[in-house]
Amino acid sequence: MIKASEDLKFKLIDASLMLMFALPLFPTNVKPYVIIFLGLSVLIGNLGKPFSFDLKKFLINSFIYLLMIVSLLYSQNMEYGLNKLETMSSLVLFPLIFALFPKCYLNDIFINLYKYLTVYFIAILSFNLISFFYHGLHYGETIFIHYPTVNKIAQGPYNIHPIYLSIHICVALLFSFFIIRKLQSNYKRAAIILFDIILILFLFILLKKGPIIVLALVFLIFALFQRSKKVLYIALFVIILNVVAIMSIPEYRAKFSELVKIENVDSGGATSTNIRYSIYSIAIKKMIESPIIGYGIGDGKDVLLETYKEESPILYKEKYNSHNQYISFMLALGIIGLMVFLFFMSYNLVYAIRYNNQILILLLLLYGLMMSFENIMEREDGVIYFSFFIGFFALKSYNEKLNEKVLNGKNLKNLG
Repeated sequence: MIKASEDLKFKLIDASLMLMFALPLFPTNVKPYVIIFLGLSVLIGNLGKPFSFDLKKFLINSFIYLLMIVSLLYSQNMEYGLNKLETMSSLVLFPLIFALFPKCYLNDIFINLYKYLTVYFIAILSFNLISFFYHGLHYGETIFIHYPTVNKIAQGPYNIHPIYLSIHICVALLFSFFIIRKLQSNYKRAAIILFDIILILFLFILLKKGPIIVLALVFLIFALFQRSKKVLYIALFVIILNVVAIMSIPEYRAKFSELVKIENVDSGGATSTNIRYSIYSIAIKKMIESPIIGYGIGDGKDVLLETYKEESPILYKEKYNSHNQYISFMLALGIIGLMVFLFFMSYNLVYAIRYNNQILILLLLLYGLMMSFENIMEREDGVIYFSFFIGFFALKSYNEKLNEKVLNGKNLKNLG
């Protein structure tokens, strides 16, 4: 009877994790209920067991959010600050859920790891294919041009900004590296590679150069992890092939050539590179004016907008945020906030390296690099997945640590 109850609890947690990895397929208004289901399944999994809460892990992983709450004390725009805290609540919810996660299920959960990765991979592939062909019925061949826009404004509760859809594709491709490595069947590997090619095509259709560059770097690091010249040569060949494709297509060549011609947005044109360059130039000035504690979560963007109004009509008209997560933390929380966030990232990276948690290492690098040109923590399409993935895969490092302790204990017992 007890075993049946434990099996049911595990199946509940397993199902909730499956739904979380399939989250991109759910409309915006349903996603909170999926997260609540995960939280409830973890609480139910703890029933009948001694209470266990990893306070240290919770504080390290959520302290940046707690600091944002404190920053309300010196924010003028309380309404904006509270809205931001609501949007970024995943930064405290997932650390809470994973700090409560029952240790007894960890081994079984990570036996199913590749099942979860596959679910997410299929979810992102399905989302893109359904969206592309559905809107293709209306736009015809021009869907290749309109695809980024229709995803942003024409899908109701499934609307998603192209940069976040690009990030989803990058994460799905990253997961596919590990899926391919795990599969024994060459036919299944070929199928995943074919789906990878389709996702790469979608990445190029979305035409966001930052995610493409970051994915190439992460792919190269993954190849180095394999310690195989064959894998490294394949990775270099794929990267070179994509570079040749970019240079051969005028639209893509023009997009990437922005990187070598950077000017102020008001004099050089409103390219994505010029926009970011101009934003960063202004943001750095404001950071220097309040370097220790920043301006508060409510006022960080307002400070930028006030300066845009004086210095850049284009930036002010579009009400741009900082387009850099590290700068955003500096504006809101100062150097204290930035150091807290970097400590959180470094802490998880150190443990990932120690326990050879390659998937977490690459996720931290991927998201860390993405944050250098996008505020991915300040939209639900970014912060939910970041918080969930980092929290979940950090559990893998934690589980390896527990297994190491058990193994060392057995060895000491044998020696005794």
